[in-house]
Amino acid sequence: MPRILLKSRSMKTHPTRPPAGRRPALAVTLACSILLTLSTPAASAAEPISPPAKEWRDYCQAYVKSVEGDTKVSDLDVTYCVGMTKGLLTGLRVGAQIGALSFGSHLAVTNDLDPDKVFQTFQSHDPARLIGICAPATLALPDYVKPVLARMEKNPGDGARPIAEVFYEALSDTYPCR
Repeated sequence: MPRILLKSRSMKTHPTRPPAGRRPALAVTLACSILLTLSTPAASAAEPISPPAKEWRDYCQAYVKSVEGDTKVSDLDVTYCVGMTKGLLTGLRVGAQIGALSFGSHLAVTNDLDPDKVFQTFQSHDPARLIGICAPATLALPDYVKPVLARMEKNPGDGARPIAEVFYEALSDTYPCR
């Protein structure tokens, strides 16, 4: 930064503020940057909401190897798999609850039902049963990962689909509600 000559000792400059002569140029640069940012196209609505299943598969194959004792597997691969899988499981659970509440509200309004009774009915049901995945409560994380990997092995085309869809389908086939 160029040295600024002070007219008097009492006048101080701000350590990060450019000299007054350069401020208009910076203002124009900042304005252009903001306009460029605003004119950049937003993400397409057609983009999937979850990564492709093949990406999850690659990381989770490493996770399964680590569970089976392979110590040469990347910690980052394992962490990605665990984080994504727990996020998918949480999303299914919360999604079931939100979906049930939304559907219950719809039923109450369209059929002129008591909303409190409808809400209580949905609250009395296990969210997992509402979406059709009834895995035992004692399952460990690998017990969720392995069926999805097995399904992907049988259906290679699933690798290009969003992992959320493949994950749901594999678990609903493996742990159906009876």
